[in-house]
Amino acid sequence: MAAESSKIKAKLANLNASLSELESLLEPLLSQSLPETLIGLEPIQQAKLQTVLPYLVYDLMFIYLKAQGIDPKTHTVVPELDRVRQYFEKIASAETPPIRRTEVDKDAAGRFIKQAISQAISKPNLATIPPSESGPIPAKITTKMLARAQYEHTLKKEREENEDNEITLQIFDEPDQDLSITETRERDGGVDVSTEDKLVSSKRQRPAIDPFDGYGDENIVLDSSRLPKKSKKDAAGSSSVAKKQKKTKKAQ
Repeated sequence: MAAESSKIKAKLANLNASLSELESLLEPLLSQSLPETLIGLEPIQQAKLQTVLPYLVYDLMFIYLKAQGIDPKTHTVVPELDRVRQYFEKIASAETPPIRRTEVDKDAAGRFIKQAISQAISKPNLATIPPSESGPIPAKITTKMLARAQYEHTLKKEREENEDNEITLQIFDEPDQDLSITETRERDGGVDVSTEDKLVSSKRQRPAIDPFDGYGDENIVLDSSRLPKKSKKDAAGSSSVAKKQKKTKKAQ
């Protein structure tokens, strides 16, 4: 009994000391009205003061009930204390806003996943689809292309015929002109050497081929009747020249 009474006396002494300290702290607040006290404070400080004062009143009520031997948990003061504590948490979050964390929107993610699954199911398997048997697209041949090909074929054929007849066809500019040949004799070691002069002749150039001549014809026939014929004098002159060349070779 003596031990228990000593413990009770110690608690009462602590309570009296705490009450005395509380009175000294509340004296500035009680010296003037609440609006006058809140005028010089910042908004956050005003919120803190208006939250602390009701919590202080409910806490003193809790101490009074306990001193009277009444269980405070059965009284309505406890829910009021819990309600005031929520305002302390709101003030703390206003002073230091929490860092916003990156969160996954589960509903949106679920919708995306369902849509992807439905597309994968409805999409046909491309490996089972046989490739289309489509051949190469034929090139479109126009009339201009046909005409150009026919012209190139005709021109190529004319060139081949002209190359074959280039050696045999010899046309002279002046058919009536006689070939003058002079013989000079020189003695060299007792041997007579006859030299023939150079043949002075001018060949008539072939007429230029008209690229559009015979355009569109399938076959081109070389008409020899259009070529100028050699006269008898040209034939006689050429035969005499050939005979003199043979004599010169024999003399050498």
